[in-house]
Amino acid sequence: MPHDPYQRLESPFALDGYVVVITGAGGAIGGATAEVLAAAGANVVVSDLNLDTAQAVADKVTKETGKETLAIKTDVTSESDQHALLDATLAKFGKITALINNVGWGEYTPLWEVSMDYMMKSYLLNTVSAYSLTKLCLPHLKKEENASVTFSGSAVGTTPSPEFISYSNAKAALLHMSKSIAAMSGPHVRSNSIVIGSVDNGEATLKAGYDPEMLRRLAESFVMKRRGAPYDIAYAFNFLVSPAASWITGVQLDVNGGGSYKSKMPTED
Repeated sequence: MPHDPYQRLESPFALDGYVVVITGAGGAIGGATAEVLAAAGANVVVSDLNLDTAQAVADKVTKETGKETLAIKTDVTSESDQHALLDATLAKFGKITALINNVGWGEYTPLWEVSMDYMMKSYLLNTVSAYSLTKLCLPHLKKEENASVTFSGSAVGTTPSPEFISYSNAKAALLHMSKSIAAMSGPHVRSNSIVIGSVDNGEATLKAGYDPEMLRRLAESFVMKRRGAPYDIAYAFNFLVSPAASWITGVQLDVNGGGSYKSKMPTED
């Protein structure tokens, strides 16, 4: 991809002419990502299991950025819904430049208290659905310049996480899968993951099993002394989708406030 060294600094991050499909875009991170990418110039497809939520995000994006959007109800564990998502995207915009596999869910599940059925459902939602949708979109992505697939990973998929065993296993598999896709899809389509730390998702975080005091202690453990905001992740997605990242594939980008730090010479318990 040619570059002009005298271009405006922000130009490499612009997404003019891009069509980006975002799954789980009705949630906090997905919604923020739709806003940021549209502000950068992209037409975004707001896909979510809840159509009302998706439409609200799409309407907000169009109002604030003037960019045309598409809201669509999608159960990512349904192959027919995935086909409908792709067909609707192509019918409205004629192409797809980037796919952001953002759907994911995990809750407190102690190590030895998970059934086989629960484990498989978690794997289907967090990993298999992303594989299937990526495979479906790949022939169309290959037609576009700087096409990419980006996955929402999780810090629990990179460290021992027995408290979230079903979710952490699924996210660990997702990160490995992204690297495999990168190896086989280059140079036409880039594949990367964002390894997301603890983000303030409002009620969703509490539903996962946390309470406010747990979240306070968690925030204090991070180098940056705060939990992430949805826009922290959205800006990282913008980077990885943009021309600025055109030579980046197969990476896991940690966006986690520096992670937790403990002194190697502890003086207190």
